[in-house]
Amino acid sequence: MATFVSLSATSLYGTSWTGTGPGSGNPTPSGTVASSTDFSDHIKSVSISLDADEVDFTNFGAGGFKEMKTGLISASVSITFFADYAASSVNTVMVPAILARTLGYWDFKPTSSARAATNPSLVFALTPKKVPTAMAIGAAEECTVDFSIAGKYARLTS
Repeated sequence: MATFVSLSATSLYGTSWTGTGPGSGNPTPSGTVASSTDFSDHIKSVSISLDADEVDFTNFGAGGFKEMKTGLISASVSITFFADYAASSVNTVMVPAILARTLGYWDFKPTSSARAATNPSLVFALTPKKVPTAMAIGAAEECTVDFSIAGKYARLTS
């Protein structure tokens, strides 16, 4: 059994992509985020969720059992950041992105090594849908930003 402890994951964010970008209408993405911001030192955790609709195909020949098939798939990403208000940092990038409804691109890798079968990039075209701000005296300020994925995401190994 292979196991993994996340110690040096990398994350790049930008509003443009070199090559064929992930997302709607692009079945085989290639390339990477252009003009990117590296948020690796601000990210505490990343959660990627794939959700498939169930479509009922039950018929008279089903023997009294429902026959379900996978329908449309949607995906979402939730990132917990340590907050930062400096130029080109979390708050100054994410808040304007949600206000402007800006499509962005994320490229996540498990380690800082080059893309490979054992270190794939998970790449997405997405828009932020929730950017909360919360503060507490004496605590590390965190904000969890939720994103909606625009179209298909990809797992790139080269």
